[in-house]
Amino acid sequence: MSTTSRVTDYIFVGNLNAAYNGRTLCRNNIDSIIDMSSLPGDPGPSLSLIPCTCSRGARHTSTEKRKRVLVHCRDGYSLAPTCIIQYLMVKQNMRLIAAYEVLRAKYPVNIRECHQNVLVSLERALRPGGNVDPECFKQAISRKVAWT
Repeated sequence: MSTTSRVTDYIFVGNLNAAYNGRTLCRNNIDSIIDMSSLPGDPGPSLSLIPCTCSRGARHTSTEKRKRVLVHCRDGYSLAPTCIIQYLMVKQNMRLIAAYEVLRAKYPVNIRECHQNVLVSLERALRPGGNVDPECFKQAISRKVAWT
């Protein structure tokens, strides 16, 4: 099943099926894909430009300066959301829980522990000497996942 959700005006999250669903990509005006699926035999993350094939033609493809991007992984629930949370933390200066909540409000997530560790490490790196223990963020994410 193809699952895609808009996180911001230009960032979408989804699964592997969403990345191969031309209708979904076109309907959402997505013209770039970041593949985080890490399928065996494939090179690491790659950026692919997807031309629009709908009846609206070339005007519809990539005429705007800001491209709409679908970030996907195989199931769409852990690695792709982790990458989007990292982006929000670094580029939008969001705290870990705030970025997580933005994403979780729009898309179901189930972030694996190894990806939670990455997010906690990033929070520590972005806010050294902070008075809040980043491990609390990891525990909060785990509790929120358990209830979703």
